[in-house]
Amino acid sequence: GGSFDAADFSISAAVGAGNDRGYATAVQADGKTLVAGYSSNGSNLDFLLMRYNVDGTLDTSFGGGDGIVTTAVGSADDQAWSMAVQADGRIVLGGVSSTDVAVVRYLADGTRDTSFSGDGKQIVDISGSSDEAFGLALQADGKIVQVGSANIAGTRDFAVLRYNTDGSLDTGFGGGDGIDITSIGSSWEAAHGVAIQADGKIVVGGYTRGAVDNDFAIVRYAADGTLDTSF
Repeated sequence: GGSFDAADFSISAAVGAGNDRGYATAVQADGKTLVAGYSSNGSNLDFLLMRYNVDGTLDTSFGGGDGIVTTAVGSADDQAWSMAVQADGRIVLGGVSSTDVAVVRYLADGTRDTSFSGDGKQIVDISGSSDEAFGLALQADGKIVQVGSANIAGTRDFAVLRYNTDGSLDTGFGGGDGIDITSIGSSWEAAHGVAIQADGKIVVGGYTRGAVDNDFAIVRYAADGTLDTSF
């Protein structure tokens, strides 16, 4: 369906007044490419979402007519680190807002989906301190699973959150608040990737800090967020 920047097979775009970074990509069913990350507004960082046509040009039917959408999730730095596209074309971005976990959902045209948490944005303070979220996946029922780390008693543990399709935390998951915290070792650890099995079990990968260096870590949860002891 066309060539992608035939001159040098690469493209770049200066979006904001400072650093712009892309962390996640997705390809839509129509072949258009989405890129998510963050952009500087001159004083802090905002979620960034861009859509490209199959030939590598920015899709002017997306966002404000230039193919670019920026979202101030909170009042400080906001950074999108993960993305998923629903079957209906809605776009879900996950990341952080200041020291909290954040999720934003957009309609297929790049406008914020106000059926999601009332304004398209959901911010969750897990620990009251510095929390992070790096990975995102969609379940078959449309629920959103997000993974990262929470600052618990001065160290970090795996954090897994599940949201209902309306943006609220799923109280049927984890400890009844939609959040599961898992301590793997005795030190620093964080989840970076997540995948959903066909049977609904949730597989989360990341790292844990060992005595000398970091070690790979993988955890599997049952569909309700409890640890899968068969793994």
